[in-house]
Amino acid sequence: MKIAVSYTGNDDKQQRYLDWLQSFSPDNTLVVLSYSQNDISDLQTCNGLVLTGGGDVDPEIYGQRAGEFVQKVDRKRDDFESLLLDHAFHRQMPVMGICRGMQMINVHLGGTLYQDLPSQGFAKHAGGKDAPFIEHDVLLQPDSQIHSIVGRTAGVINSYHHQGIDTPASDLRITATSKDNVVESMEWKDTEGKSFLLLVQWHPERMQDTRNPFAYNIGMRFLSELA
Repeated sequence: MKIAVSYTGNDDKQQRYLDWLQSFSPDNTLVVLSYSQNDISDLQTCNGLVLTGGGDVDPEIYGQRAGEFVQKVDRKRDDFESLLLDHAFHRQMPVMGICRGMQMINVHLGGTLYQDLPSQGFAKHAGGKDAPFIEHDVLLQPDSQIHSIVGRTAGVINSYHHQGIDTPASDLRITATSKDNVVESMEWKDTEGKSFLLLVQWHPERMQDTRNPFAYNIGMRFLSELA
C-alpha cells in the first residue's frame, strides 16, 4: 500500500509520523507531500492520506483575522492540503487527520477554530520548555467510531496544541472531549457515500507506550481501511 503523508514543516517531527506508520507494516510505501515538492497528481497513486501537525491554519480561511497568538501560518500549505482533501474525498480515499490535520479538515469543511485556547478560557493543552508535553484525560462518546476503535470510553492522551475546534463543520460530529470540553476527536455525522475519516487532536505517533490503544489501535484501523 502507498500512503500519502503531508509535510509538517519539520524533518524530525515528520520522521515520527513515518516511523509510526511503518511500525505497523514495513512494506508500506510512504510518500511525503508538500506544496514545494509535489502537485496533486502525486496523490493519485496513493491508497490513503494522513494530514499531520504543524503551524496554525490561516484564520482568513474561516473568516477571521489572525490574533496575537497565531503562529507559523503557511497559507501555501493550507491551500495545498485543501486540494489534497478535495481529491481524497472525491476518490473516497481513507483520510486521517492528526492535531493540525483535524483542525485543517474541520476548516476545509466549513468549521472554525479557537485561535488560542488559554486566552479564550481553556486550560493549557501544550507544555513549555520546562514541560515538554502534557497528558490529560479524554472522554469518548460510546456510540462513536473512536470508541469502537480503542474499546474504551475514557483514557489518557498526550497534548501538544494551543488551538482547537470552535464550531464543528456541519458534516462532522464531536466524538471525544477533554474534561474542559476541548474537542479531541471528530467523525462524519453521516458516513453514507463518504470515505473513511479518522480525526484526533492528540499525537498517536508520539505516544511513549506504543501499544496504547489511543495510538496502536488507531494506526491499525487506518491501515485496515486501505486494503
